[in-house]
Amino acid sequence: MTFEIISFGLIGILAGILSGLLGIGGGIVTIPLLLLIFNQLEIPSSAIMHLAIGTSLAAMVFNTLSASYSHYKKEAVLFDIVKPMSLGVIVGAIIGALIARIASSSFLQIFFGVFEALLGIRFLLPEPKIVKERKRPSFWGLSTISLGVTTLSTMLGLGGGIINVPILTHFNVPVKKAIGTSSALSFLISLFGALFFLLMGMHSTPVDDTVGYLYIPAFIIISIISFFAAPYGVKLAHRLPTKILKRVFGLVLLIAGAIMIFT
Repeated sequence: MTFEIISFGLIGILAGILSGLLGIGGGIVTIPLLLLIFNQLEIPSSAIMHLAIGTSLAAMVFNTLSASYSHYKKEAVLFDIVKPMSLGVIVGAIIGALIARIASSSFLQIFFGVFEALLGIRFLLPEPKIVKERKRPSFWGLSTISLGVTTLSTMLGLGGGIINVPILTHFNVPVKKAIGTSSALSFLISLFGALFFLLMGMHSTPVDDTVGYLYIPAFIIISIISFFAAPYGVKLAHRLPTKILKRVFGLVLLIAGAIMIFT
C-alpha cells in the first residue's frame, strides 16, 4: 500500500503541474505510469488499459478544474471559444467511450503508444510560423473540431489539450490564452469522459477497489494532489521559456510511446 500511495502521489504532482503548464489534462503521462503500477497489482490484462483510461479521466477532472480557475483569474480563458466547443465535447465523449469499451486493452495500449510517440516528434519539431491571419471557424466549425478531438481524447484517456492548444494557436489565439482555454475544455472532456467510462464499466471489472473503470485509490490520491499542484504549473507557464520545456517533454513522450508500443 505504501508503494501505491507514493506512486500515485508522484503521478498527481506531475499531472497537476503539466495541466497548468501546458494546458493538458496530464493523461499523456498518467496513463503510462498507471499501467506500470497496475502491472504490479495483478490486475487482469484484459481490463488494465480500460482502468488506466477511466482512472486518468476521473483524476483529471480536479486538476483541470484547478488549472482552469487559475487561468481564468489571469483572464486567459476565452469563453467565446469554449461555448461552441462544449457541444462537441458532450457528443465526442459518448462516442470515444463507446469505441474504447469495444476495443481490446492491447489495441488501446498500442494505439496510445503510437499517438504518444507522434506527439513527442511534434513537440521536438520547430513551431510553424504563421504566415497569414487565419479566420476562426464558425460556431459549428468549432463544435465539429471539438467532436473529433474529444472522441480521440476520451478513447485514450486524455484531456485533449495536447491537441487543442496547437489548433487554437493555428487560428491565431495567443499561446497563453490557448493554454487557458484548452484547460477549460480539458475539464469538460475529462468530466464527461469519466462519467461515461464509469457508467459503461459497471459490472465489467472483476477487480477490488473499483467502480466501473475507475480504480478508487489511484483516483483519490491523484485527484487531491494534482488539484493543489496545478496552480504551480500555471505560474510556471507565465514565467518559464515554454519552448525549451516542450522539447524536453517531447523527448519524454517519444520514449514513453516507444515503450508502450513494444511492451
